[in-house]
Amino acid sequence: MTQRPAILTSVIMIALSFQVLVLVILVFFPYLPDLGLSNINNDTYFLLSPLSTIFLLDLLYAWLLRIVAREATRYSSTARSIAHFLSEPFAKIISSVKTRSLSDSARTFKILSQPRLLLIISLAASVLLAFVPYRPDLNPNGILVGVDSPTYVTWISQMLARPVPQALQYAFVEGLDGSRPLLLVVLYIVSSLGVSPSQVIEYLPMILAPLLALSTYAFVRFGQGSASFAGLTALFTPFTFYIPVGLWGGYYANMLALVFAYLFLTILLLFSKSPSATKYSAMFALSIALFLTHPWTWVLIATAGLVFALSLWRETRLTIHLKSIAGIIITGVALDVLKNTIFATRTVAADLATKLPTSADPSTFWVNLVDGLLYTHSGLFASWIILGVALFACFALRFRDWFERLVFLWVGVASIPFLLLDSYNQTRIVYDLPIPVLMATSSLFFLPLIGNRGVRWPGLVVLLVLVLGANYALQGILLL
Repeated sequence: MTQRPAILTSVIMIALSFQVLVLVILVFFPYLPDLGLSNINNDTYFLLSPLSTIFLLDLLYAWLLRIVAREATRYSSTARSIAHFLSEPFAKIISSVKTRSLSDSARTFKILSQPRLLLIISLAASVLLAFVPYRPDLNPNGILVGVDSPTYVTWISQMLARPVPQALQYAFVEGLDGSRPLLLVVLYIVSSLGVSPSQVIEYLPMILAPLLALSTYAFVRFGQGSASFAGLTALFTPFTFYIPVGLWGGYYANMLALVFAYLFLTILLLFSKSPSATKYSAMFALSIALFLTHPWTWVLIATAGLVFALSLWRETRLTIHLKSIAGIIITGVALDVLKNTIFATRTVAADLATKLPTSADPSTFWVNLVDGLLYTHSGLFASWIILGVALFACFALRFRDWFERLVFLWVGVASIPFLLLDSYNQTRIVYDLPIPVLMATSSLFFLPLIGNRGVRWPGLVVLLVLVLGANYALQGILLL
């Protein structure tokens, strides 16, 4: 090993050792002496958290930067010269990213050779993270965590106090304006079996968290095709925003909606490659389930699906892509109007209008961004490591690959309403991003290049990022 790789590998080993120590302390909290290590880790997180604002903007608007750069170099010789000058030091990296597939990269890491084991670890980590705030030694009184948790208990209790027809009507009308009826009906059925509403809400995240990991695995495994890539994505899933923020805010409907979203987009990819009535029926059913669980997420995913279908139509000139997604969107709109007509609930469009700013002052955008990342949800969205790793994927995703195109469009579509919303609703946009997929994509695209250029064991970088994510998730949950 030459001197430079040895030094870089040693630095990574030291950082990994420190993070593993912090993880052990957090896992066995409060039974191991801390010696201030977790405080150092937490202080470092908050010290670097302002970087998250830049990383998030780059992540959301990488598509715009790519378009501007492409058009500028197409029509301006000066722009081509500048682009050549700036890209020349990274020529090998750019060439490798353009030619190397995610599946090929996944096969280069021994750590990914057992994708089913990675999935099992991810499922176990998801359940354990969701269980932490309800550990009897940390929460002996079983107090519910999450801002919206008491509200869910109230909704379920109100439904239990009514006859079945009126309970169902309550789910479609009164429970947050009838915008979460599917989840409320499921929770009502479980509570009707004799489980108290508080217990239902306590155990709900322990079901939703592993379902999220399983859905991200399915999205990559069947949408992209690589089991190793899918295993890595599943492993990243519990260590992103989904569980800590979901527990903090009680975002149970949003968590379930993301499960439906990943499955819907999985079927969309499969249908696009090989249309069939069975696949369309599954996609149609998942769309309705998503709409009845979290309409905001449905709007984002349906729009991303529409833009994806448009891109396929331009490429293939086959109208089946547009017809299929048009039928799904028309059904969603019709269902929204039907709910409004029968139950007099607010439509999604009317609800969206209430979220738009009352003034067009552009200076408020930066204020909202900072407030959303650094202060909303106790700063849980201000993870520089999560957003920084995910960011690189947005500059590497290739439009010719349908899976990568769909992920790219998912982020691009989300970036448009992000410009218009207040800080709280901006964080909901961030929550709905495919962050685990982006982090796994960045790892597979760039880590082999890191190994070739100076790190003896690039798999150590994967481990370091995973442990950093685990510490972020666990420390964030322990602060609930």
